[in-house]
Amino acid sequence: MSAERVRTVTLEGFGYRCRIVDHPAPRTEPVVVLGGAYQDMYAYRRVEGPWTAVATVISVDLPGSGAADDLPAAYGFDFLARAVAHLLRELGIPYANVFGASYGAPVAYALAQAAPERIARLALAGVGPAFSPAGAAELRAMARCLETGRLEEYGRHCVGALVCRDSRSTVRKNTVTARLLERMMSSVTARDLPRHLESTRRLIAWEGLPPGGIAGVPALCFTGEHDPLTPPDRVREVAATIEGALFTTVREADHLVNLERGPEFGELLARFFTDQPLDGLDYLTPLEHPARPLLLGV
Repeated sequence: MSAERVRTVTLEGFGYRCRIVDHPAPRTEPVVVLGGAYQDMYAYRRVEGPWTAVATVISVDLPGSGAADDLPAAYGFDFLARAVAHLLRELGIPYANVFGASYGAPVAYALAQAAPERIARLALAGVGPAFSPAGAAELRAMARCLETGRLEEYGRHCVGALVCRDSRSTVRKNTVTARLLERMMSSVTARDLPRHLESTRRLIAWEGLPPGGIAGVPALCFTGEHDPLTPPDRVREVAATIEGALFTTVREADHLVNLERGPEFGELLARFFTDQPLDGLDYLTPLEHPARPLLLGV
């Protein structure tokens, strides 16, 4: 196993850090991992084996997450994208694969749009062009629970937002995942509660992906086929704004693909970042190329 190291940087007075797993002879560019709203830079350690086998992996605690400094909600995803760009400059990495999951996906999208020449490949999981009315309502309910300290109810809302509870749908590890998520989110510490609230408020304030699309960056957009927060049709809409992007869904999974189908999740990204074919993988629905030129440059 490769040794890990941690690097800390600062942007506009906010300190943040990353965990780096170096590869001595990588087969592809470094993989930058931007996780979900309530995750830290260790969240994907269980599934990152296929990535560390082929590349140096950089998992980021952005401002407001993990062990990074607190970040008021007034600092939006554009600031977080600048934080990633600053980190890459500090690390001396001119060109990288970037993966953004859920909360991290708008950050990755904004970075690729602003500096496509720095992105080798872009992978986005669980993101729509904006939140649906139902998704936005769930986020507002979560914020109200945090504001009033109703943590058990907050945990239930998190499950409702992220986990498919439709008994007609098959989702692997569904019951275990729901129970684990509810327990974890209902046990938020006094230190972390304000962070959860600011991150949730940042999501509520998000006006959606910036117009203009992305060109010149190979991209993969995906989610679980039963994702309740960012349903497949919404993720397909995001893929349609990226020239040449691939779209697919992971079978028998919802928003939490990394928990429900961890090995497949890890393999999918490793294959994409090393230009291996994705056709014929039995855990994916058929690949699509939904990009429409008229959406680029809007």
